[in-house]
Amino acid sequence: MAVPDDPQGIPQRPVVLAVDDLPANLAVASVMLEALDVDIRLAENGQSALAQAEATPQPDLILLDVMMPGMDGHAVLARLRANPATRQIPVIFVTALNSPSDEQSGLLEGAVDYITKPLQAAVFRARVRNHLDLKLARDQLTRQNAGLEHEVRRRLAENQQLATRLQLTLSASGLGIWEYHHASARIEWNGDLCRMLGLDSSPTTLVESFAYIHPEDRARIEAAMRNPPAPGGEIAVEEFRMRHADGRWLWVEGRGQALHLDPGGAPALTAGTIADISRRKQIDIERQLSSVVFTGISDGICITDPDCRILTVNQAFLRVTGYSAGEVIGRTPALLKSGQHGQAFYQAMWETLKRQDSWQGEITNRRKNGERVTEWLSISAVRDPGGRLTHYVGLFSDLSERQQAAERIQYLSSFDPLTDLPNRSLLTDRLDQALINAHRFERQTAVILLDLDRFRVVNENFGAPVGDALLQEISRRLKQLVRDGDTVGRRSGTEFGFVMANLGHESDVLALTQRLLESIAVPFEVEGQSLALTASIGISLAPRDGSRADELLGCADIALARAKQAGRNTFRFYAPEMNADAARRLGLESALRDALKNGELDVHYQPQVSLDSGRVIGMEALLRWHSPQFGTVSPGEFIPLAEDNGMILAIGEWVLATACRQARRWHDLGLGAPLRLAVNLSARQFRQANLEQLVARCLADSGLPASALELEITESAFIDDVDEAIAMCRKLKQLGVKLSLDDFGTGYSSLSYVSRFPFDKIKIDQSFVRDIIENPVNAAIATSAIVMARSLNLAILAEGVETEAQARFLRGRRCDAIQGFLFSPALPAAAFEQLLAGRTTLPIADLPSAGKQTLLIVDDEPNILNALTRLLRREGFQILNATSPREAFEHLAKQPVQVVLSDQRMPEMSGTEFLARVRQLYPESIRIILTGYTDVDSITGAINRGAIYKFLTKPWDDDQLREEIRDAFRLAKETRPQPPAEDS
Repeated sequence: MAVPDDPQGIPQRPVVLAVDDLPANLAVASVMLEALDVDIRLAENGQSALAQAEATPQPDLILLDVMMPGMDGHAVLARLRANPATRQIPVIFVTALNSPSDEQSGLLEGAVDYITKPLQAAVFRARVRNHLDLKLARDQLTRQNAGLEHEVRRRLAENQQLATRLQLTLSASGLGIWEYHHASARIEWNGDLCRMLGLDSSPTTLVESFAYIHPEDRARIEAAMRNPPAPGGEIAVEEFRMRHADGRWLWVEGRGQALHLDPGGAPALTAGTIADISRRKQIDIERQLSSVVFTGISDGICITDPDCRILTVNQAFLRVTGYSAGEVIGRTPALLKSGQHGQAFYQAMWETLKRQDSWQGEITNRRKNGERVTEWLSISAVRDPGGRLTHYVGLFSDLSERQQAAERIQYLSSFDPLTDLPNRSLLTDRLDQALINAHRFERQTAVILLDLDRFRVVNENFGAPVGDALLQEISRRLKQLVRDGDTVGRRSGTEFGFVMANLGHESDVLALTQRLLESIAVPFEVEGQSLALTASIGISLAPRDGSRADELLGCADIALARAKQAGRNTFRFYAPEMNADAARRLGLESALRDALKNGELDVHYQPQVSLDSGRVIGMEALLRWHSPQFGTVSPGEFIPLAEDNGMILAIGEWVLATACRQARRWHDLGLGAPLRLAVNLSARQFRQANLEQLVARCLADSGLPASALELEITESAFIDDVDEAIAMCRKLKQLGVKLSLDDFGTGYSSLSYVSRFPFDKIKIDQSFVRDIIENPVNAAIATSAIVMARSLNLAILAEGVETEAQARFLRGRRCDAIQGFLFSPALPAAAFEQLLAGRTTLPIADLPSAGKQTLLIVDDEPNILNALTRLLRREGFQILNATSPREAFEHLAKQPVQVVLSDQRMPEMSGTEFLARVRQLYPESIRIILTGYTDVDSITGAINRGAIYKFLTKPWDDDQLREEIRDAFRLAKETRPQPPAEDS
């Protein structure tokens, strides 16, 4: 270990101060430190330690106990760090507190290391030695820096003179000069830069200067200015736009470099130049546009000199004529003559060209391969300012391509380009013709609409080209199934239509429908994988369901929607009751338009309850509608209607204003002062441009504090335009309201989304809570959401909690709050007020101790449960009984269980399947199967997967069973984390 020198250069031994309220601990530390050749000081309390820390010479390292009477180690460290004289002395916490959270707290407070007791001599000495060497290195570096600073000051004076000369040179050059002072965010522009932009004075702050930069360029300029390169690196922004005082945009070029650094090594002063390149940029743009027009235009271009020798041609000319550039440059356009036009034609063309300086008309030329091509040719003469002829420019378009394009347009008007099937228009026309014939011969006509189920997954996973190839293969299969005279067409992306003309029996439709489903079900080969698809089919018949094409297609659409609702991969015939659903929707939509005006809407409030205290901490405002015509209508039915027709905006504003006034009333009554009101924002509401003003107005009108309002937003509200949604959220946050992400887990639930938005809370959707105690997947999703929320310092609330087991499970995983029927459904305002007045709370029992030895026995036969309970009762275990896996999951959610003993054969699920779920939900439990029959494969597989610890057979040996259970508890104790030891 290196030894520091005193000011006279005489080596001194490092000084180590050991602080502990127990002399025995100080003695142990002293013995271990003797081998390090250090001077040891001892202190038995915090005050003594602080005094010795300031004594001369100061300690090079302090070994500080945490748990001491009077002033503990955390307080001592805080005093040391607050004192400039002792701030730099490294401190190591030496303590018996060995939990990761304690260690994290100590390191965050400023300790350089954290050593737990009992001390291991070798490790202890090594870590002390390392920190002493590090302290010595820092002291030497400080002395070296002092010498360097003197030299830097001398050189800075020289550089100042050079900088003055450089400033004069730059001013003479006409370049605009800027300086940015990072600490104060102050910017200065010189007179040349101000004059360049037509300004009388320079902006004073960096933010003000950004206002002169074009919005499209602002982000990269701001990034370059706020995050300059390392010293020596250059800020080089080749081109960007700045606004002149008269409103026009100048193209400029910028350069910059850090000139001075702060003590931390970061740029303190950055300076640079800005040059006006507008003229150069305009010339470049004009040249680029000319080049793009010349090379990109689909018409052929030929430029000749006055003697008609070809100077240059574009790619379109070469493509149409078949010649290469080398074959035509220097020759005349006469090489393209086809021989179809006589001398009189060309003579008349040149006379017109000389008289009018232009000519245009239809001409037939010959390609290199001898093929004739009809063109529309325009020739223009180009003259200089003096009138002298300098060039001829010829421009022609291939009329054969136009003819082909017209034919293509005609084809596309009737056929789908991807599948070559009749499109929607032609399919409807064929249906009209089939209906005319069917009416004439008194036959039936069937309309079949087929839509592929969840085809978007194909495009998302394999890409659009694979999706197109699949649609082509599907079209090929479908065409093979139709009869002669029938029509199959493509109506939209994944929807196909069939017209069965001259239908004799409905059974023919059923037969075709079955063949269609079977054809789609045959697996497709995609990139070496076998992909299975399904389809939904809707069918209508004429004349039963209508006599016009639009009627039949509408009925088939309704039947198709019903097939999808039935679970997909099936078909449905149109039935009149389907139309009743559509009629109800129209009736609801009409009634909803007057519901707000007629006072039919009401706001109910569902309590939100803390899982720590059981107290009501907030309420969610939920909209309800009782219609005189339709009775009580579910929000799941009428809110989508309001979203579709735009009424949600007016309704949402009314809900927000009503709920804010009600919450303010409860606050004034002293019932809701600590409560927060949660109000849902629909996707359409959230995209309102005036949302910020609307919320501010409701808060002002009601007098409700902004901090008492929480706006709930679903992912669907911001998934289309994330950047705009983030901007809106920040505006809402500036009002002081809280934001929560609703229905978390049902959408993308991307961490990148959550981390970018200023959310305060995440709400776990009730679909994950419903079976959280028995479904490992949903339990894992909910647990991950809780962990993620806590890591981001967000509150977490679970919706739809209906049982005590669900609440216990969530509380055990540190979920903050819940709402659901376990505590209360949504209540009218008056009933909710009574609930608040009654100070009703959710009973919160203490979580059972994990130290108690608990055995859970699961068997669907009560006599087996009784026998096992009697056998194991004297072992001192807490024994829980369950006659089904569902009951067992309830026990597991409510309290820690070390050992689970389960029967294999149970009607609800097998023991191996049950224990596999237990392993996923509670991996530290020891799982044992008790089976009365031999199923070697399933049990061996479960053991290999780690689902079970071992299996026992029925009938069992009492002594052996007791010993196996004892071994299981011993294993559980060895594998479970031990509680931290107390600090001495």
